[in-house]
Amino acid sequence: MRRHNLCLRCGLKRCVYAFMFVLSNLAILLSISTLNKFYPEITNFSQSNLGFNQNNYESLENTPNKILGTIIEKLVEEIENLHDKSKSSRKDQLQLKNEMLKQASFLTEILSLTSSLRNHLKPPFGNDNASSRYSLSKNNKPYDEILDYFLIEEIRKYVRVKPNRLGKQNFMGANGTFTSIGHACFSMKQELEEYMDYDVGDICKDDWKLAQKLMVHGCDPLPRRRCFSVAPKLYTKPYPINESIWKLPDDQNVRWSQYRCKNFTCLARNSTGKGFFKCTDCFNLTHHELPRWIEPSYADPKSNSTSDFLVRDILGLKPGEIRIGLDFSVGTGTFAVRMREYNITIISATINLGAPFNEMIALRGLVPLYLTVNQRLPFFDNTLDIIHTTRFLDGWIDIVLLDFVLYDWDRVLRPGGLLWIDSFFCLKEDLHDYLEVFDMLRYKRHKWIVVPKIDKDGNEVYFSAVLEKPSRPF
Repeated sequence: MRRHNLCLRCGLKRCVYAFMFVLSNLAILLSISTLNKFYPEITNFSQSNLGFNQNNYESLENTPNKILGTIIEKLVEEIENLHDKSKSSRKDQLQLKNEMLKQASFLTEILSLTSSLRNHLKPPFGNDNASSRYSLSKNNKPYDEILDYFLIEEIRKYVRVKPNRLGKQNFMGANGTFTSIGHACFSMKQELEEYMDYDVGDICKDDWKLAQKLMVHGCDPLPRRRCFSVAPKLYTKPYPINESIWKLPDDQNVRWSQYRCKNFTCLARNSTGKGFFKCTDCFNLTHHELPRWIEPSYADPKSNSTSDFLVRDILGLKPGEIRIGLDFSVGTGTFAVRMREYNITIISATINLGAPFNEMIALRGLVPLYLTVNQRLPFFDNTLDIIHTTRFLDGWIDIVLLDFVLYDWDRVLRPGGLLWIDSFFCLKEDLHDYLEVFDMLRYKRHKWIVVPKIDKDGNEVYFSAVLEKPSRPF
């Protein structure tokens, strides 16, 4: 009997618990139905009385832009007034004119900052359409990381994406301008910030050597700067073109502060300690440069062997077809001079390795291109007739880097164009590796010669070649 009563008691408890569970579910359902009944009225009340609708969102979004637009209009008006006053001022009021120009420069800077602020105001509630504005980027994360990395404001302004003023694509098909810097600039942060630390509109520091150091170490391209470059104090008129080619320029036309030699006479002198070792005789125009490429220079007069080719022989391979080209060398432009005698235009690419090579080329009346081996050639595909190189790509260069360089040169050479490798020297044991790289191009061989470099006890050799780029129809 006790067991039976115990079972009855357990059954009653279960029934009570089940009944309570049903009642709780009914209460929950009743609460949900009540909330659904009154929720639309609450929502309508909040929208109508509190005023948080889409129109107000748009007005909140446009208010800062309207304020900034008004500020910009007033700044532009003030700048124009200052410029008008400076133009109308008399010559004896130079001090007042300078003050007005400084004030205009200051207002221009404030205008730039205000415009930048307006461009970077994000609309509320997550309606930022940055990915649609800049079609080449999914988001602005890479640019934000760059902005946060550098401390100098001029770098941040330069690398920031510049949207078009009209908010539409420009004639180049882009919605904005994406300025670039070399990837190695991030590992040379201190040097780059020193380079970009200047006053806008003022004279730049005489720091071309720092700029070249950045370029050579991979911070290339460098960012643009908004300051005026330092010029020689007493720049004189260059010599006429018929005189400047074979005459040393005026010393006053070069900034000598960063060089060991302080004049062209020192550079042309046959002596050591000039501050550079590549092409030490290139500034000796009368003895060293004058016979180059028109008379062979024999490394060993006894064996009558030379790695030099003459201009007339090379042009004879393609009579009338060579018109424009590039000389990627360390030199003062003499190769361009020789080709100019045949009405061929050559651009001379080099850097200032301890001497003013670029200034010398320009003062001779030729076209210099300040370019390092790190950078892609600034020419379009299949456009040049000839590329010449000497005293630059030698046995120091890495095989993989040489591979990239040669493929880039192949890109800009037209089919049938000539690649002139002039006196490439390296260790005899490395010659086979380098020749394989040149063979990889599968160019037609017009000239190909290897001669010993006698001043190195036979451990080094010269290699010269003239190769023709084939047509690739497929």
